[in-house]
Amino acid sequence: MAGAMISTAIFDLDGLLTDTERLHREAYRTTLGRHGFSLDDVTYDEHWIRAGKGIGDLIRERKLAFDPDALRAEKAAEYDRLVRSSVQPMPGAREILARLHGRKTLALASSSYPDAVEAVLETVGIRHYFTFVANSLAVKRVKPWPDLFLQVAAGLRVEPRCCVVLEDSEKGILAAYAAGMTSIAVPNEYTRQHDFSKATRVVSSLDEVSLEMIESLGQGNGEG
Repeated sequence: MAGAMISTAIFDLDGLLTDTERLHREAYRTTLGRHGFSLDDVTYDEHWIRAGKGIGDLIRERKLAFDPDALRAEKAAEYDRLVRSSVQPMPGAREILARLHGRKTLALASSSYPDAVEAVLETVGIRHYFTFVANSLAVKRVKPWPDLFLQVAAGLRVEPRCCVVLEDSEKGILAAYAAGMTSIAVPNEYTRQHDFSKATRVVSSLDEVSLEMIESLGQGNGEG
């Protein structure tokens, strides 16, 4: 894969471009609390953020007598309210999109449902940057499986080796690695303890990511 030209930058959404992990957690905590289940931070962080599991998995693992579809719909309404009232971009998010727009093809790959993704993009005002958006309904398996990233590559008709993925979590970096893509990890307060050994680069914020850095990464899918 040496010498691959990076033509496409694929961004995660929650926790990378927007501060929505806290909103997902609050929405699930509120929703589950109404039904008598107390969701603590450690459970949410390990189950959703690190492992990439969903509400259906939690119900099965804890043997809860809940309807996953009904809970998901209830949570979606709560999440939409939180997004439209308090969502914020992560530091450097608008700036990195502006820096790369017109120089690289920009895409979004999120494990969230389409209504949640669109609510965030609309409220923050960054939808216009992306040529292609993939959400959880586009594939059978979400991160840490590579399907979302491969869906983007197929949709844009670009080889995986010509893509760089920007992610904040272990599951996202593992998915990028499995897809044969270069990756840049940008840990946040929820993911600093994650394993980023499969990332090509690890940076402390989006402000560190430049066009020059991305172009310098077109040397293969190595660990860094």
